[in-house]
Amino acid sequence: MAETGFRKKKGLTFRDLKPSLGLPLVLAVLGGLLQTLSWPWPGLWPLCLVALLPLIVAVDGQSGRRAFFLGWVYGLSLSFSSLPWLADVLAGYGGLGPVPGWAVLGLLAAFLALYQAFFAWVITISLPGPFFWAILGSAAWCGLDWLKNWVFTGFNWTPLAGPLALSAEMGQSAEIFGFYGLGFFVALVNFFLAIVIFKRREGKTARARRYLGLAVALVLINFVYGHYQFQRWEGLAGQAVKRTAAVVQPCTDQVVKWDAGYRDSLLNRYELLAREAADLKPWLTLWPETAMPFTFDYDQPESEWLERTSRQSGGWILTGVAGAGGHWPEMKLFNRMLLFSGGQVAGWYDKRHLVPFGEYLPLDWLPFLKWAFMQGLIGAAGNYSPGEARPLMLVPLDPDRPSAGQVRLGFLICFESTFPYIGRQRILEGAELLLVPTNDGWFGRSRAPEQHLIQSAMRAIETRRPVLRAGNTGISAVIHPSGLIAWESELYEVGVYPLETPILNQADLKTTSFVRWGHWLPPFMAALTGFLAVIRFCRKQK
Repeated sequence: MAETGFRKKKGLTFRDLKPSLGLPLVLAVLGGLLQTLSWPWPGLWPLCLVALLPLIVAVDGQSGRRAFFLGWVYGLSLSFSSLPWLADVLAGYGGLGPVPGWAVLGLLAAFLALYQAFFAWVITISLPGPFFWAILGSAAWCGLDWLKNWVFTGFNWTPLAGPLALSAEMGQSAEIFGFYGLGFFVALVNFFLAIVIFKRREGKTARARRYLGLAVALVLINFVYGHYQFQRWEGLAGQAVKRTAAVVQPCTDQVVKWDAGYRDSLLNRYELLAREAADLKPWLTLWPETAMPFTFDYDQPESEWLERTSRQSGGWILTGVAGAGGHWPEMKLFNRMLLFSGGQVAGWYDKRHLVPFGEYLPLDWLPFLKWAFMQGLIGAAGNYSPGEARPLMLVPLDPDRPSAGQVRLGFLICFESTFPYIGRQRILEGAELLLVPTNDGWFGRSRAPEQHLIQSAMRAIETRRPVLRAGNTGISAVIHPSGLIAWESELYEVGVYPLETPILNQADLKTTSFVRWGHWLPPFMAALTGFLAVIRFCRKQK
């Protein structure tokens, strides 16, 4: 009989100690694919409730080494199925070519898979009972999933509980725990279902039904709570003040964006889009990240063009541009959002959390990072410096009535929208509306733009703030505090979209438990996992 970490049996035969790896390998690969499929596309979010199940069953009865390997295979399956677009980015825009591009993706996948490998190794620890084992196993997943958001600047593109944002009801409790904390409960459902399989295999159908009931109860409690909160926040969004924002989606090809030979034609097209936006007389005009193909305050003719175009358009305009700081040779480059009013700069925000190997080279003082191969990873993205903290930008709620007050804008530029703690920081700073200007042109027509969009919906639920999103090639969107994506654009569609954006009343700007306390659950789970790992190692379970 196979055995999990909570039921170690003495007197096993050699065959029991060395079960076949064929089926467990298939199950490990299947689990990674299920986690990817729960994300867009196809966005089958219920699959996240069973995505861990194949891996948990696969490591049943395996040695620690084999469990580690199976977890690593699960992680490889997840990365190669959810991140293939990254190889295309490196191959095309990084100038590496297909083979080196996939090789770099392979190295990243091999590293990220270590988290799942460590998880699989930990859950083979011998524990007194199934319930205790399920709790500690879920804690291990939760803690490790959270750590992926921090180690080496953080990269966790498809967290386990993230797809619940696709459901109107199931993701709402993230306002309490955050989506990484919610991952504990999703993992717990997976563990309970695994115990159902193990108990039925042992012929203990009564206990199997008990754990099935626990799994169903967790899902139902979350659903009922989510249904109430979704209705509540949609009601508040309906009562909120509505302002029409013009979101510009220019669909500029990354290949020609920084080519000086195309600059005049691009600026002419941008001027037409700016006029189209101005004709809508919007409350706010939002352009994507680094929309302008020049460096503001460094390329003088183009900078004057931008000021003149903003003055002619009128109103409040936010545009992405590369911003210069300091003087040569110490001049720094920033990924900047500029706020214009009457053709004058009224404020700016510089992206603080940059993309490693996309906007800068980490540890660039190391000699091998000076090689042309490594420098090629940056490609056309540039070598940016992280911005410094600045006061939030303020925009009048009603330009014709100063007494109506102002709206505080919080920015999550592109990659920043994938980090829950950054969204939380913006709310603690006083943000009433979150803006996500992004350039997803790097992703092509892959599943990445949809995956990235869901990250913005996750931030809306965690913070209970509306989100306005402007993408170069899409997806542009407006998201309610409930996480509902009220409208989204098509990929690679050029347009100026008038999006009705809810601005919550001051009385409804509640501070969620997640914003107030942050990720209090996952760090505790990570510490507990470390403690379990020490015990697992000291017992020398091979």
